[in-house]
Amino acid sequence: MKTGSSNKWFYGVDSIRFVLAFIVMLSHFGNVYATALKQSSHALFRDAGYFLANAFDGTSAVIAFFIISGFVIHYPNKNGIPNLTEFYIRRFLRILIPLAVILIIGNWFNHPEKTVVWSLYCELIYYALYPFLAKIGLSWKNKFLIAYTIAAVLICTLCSHDIVAFFKQTNADYQGYYWQLNWYLTWAIGLPCWLLGVLIANHIDDLKQATFKSVATYRVIVYALSCFCSIGKFHLHLSYILSMNIFALLIYKWIQTEIVYFKTKPANPVLEKMGKFSYSLYLCHPLLYVILTMFISNNILTYPLIVLLTIASSYGFYLLVEKPGHKLARHINSKFNLTV
Repeated sequence: MKTGSSNKWFYGVDSIRFVLAFIVMLSHFGNVYATALKQSSHALFRDAGYFLANAFDGTSAVIAFFIISGFVIHYPNKNGIPNLTEFYIRRFLRILIPLAVILIIGNWFNHPEKTVVWSLYCELIYYALYPFLAKIGLSWKNKFLIAYTIAAVLICTLCSHDIVAFFKQTNADYQGYYWQLNWYLTWAIGLPCWLLGVLIANHIDDLKQATFKSVATYRVIVYALSCFCSIGKFHLHLSYILSMNIFALLIYKWIQTEIVYFKTKPANPVLEKMGKFSYSLYLCHPLLYVILTMFISNNILTYPLIVLLTIASSYGFYLLVEKPGHKLARHINSKFNLTV
């Protein structure tokens, strides 16, 4: 954990970010191995295929991203935002510059990035709201409970079709997606998840060291339940909009345990470095998949190549677009004599 500066950072967070972005990427790529195994005449291979088809749940990873975002935003500002202008410049430019580039390019390919940008619109709303939420004279726990209640009411009233579909086990009017209310209401559904990260930041300094056993246990349970949520969405009519905010409570405990564990334990240096461009990987992979598969057929031989080229290209996007965007934000702050 970096200490001794206003830029205090927790090691391990970037590693988690990369793993989450990697999971989202795989959830959007056609899993040729799962398809091939499901067509096998052997039951064991077919079962393995069904497992692989649900092994990477991108929506669960997005919920974890929301929680990490709330933590990262609140921890350095939990005693107050030193400079509101700096806060907005840094946060908005870091998302908007790469997002604008991808939206422009995506326009030529029927916007494949739409599968991920809904969450970024939510993030921008959370950044905009955070300074105002911080001024409300309630504890963050009470703010979370209020946000959770509002989200539950919205789900029960506006997504009753998915509730009915679950209890009747029918496809009639079943949607299943977390973002089915579009970004202008989905942000309210996801806000309690984001606030769980704020709660972690509020008391992380007071928590005792976590053991590897506890971290490993949470990892296994969270992964297993993410697979179940995927199976539930596709086979049990259990919509993500019904399962994710409940699952978020466990993800919150897992991420909190990871952060505490890596206070004193070294994080994987490779994953930490790769985590620096996790946003670029998350943002670029749908577009890159479309472009790459125009030249490379996705099959059991080329699938690893497509994955590697996507990661490499995302890193290139980070160097060419995202990282210069960070520098631009710092330059603008320094031009207006703002502390970065």
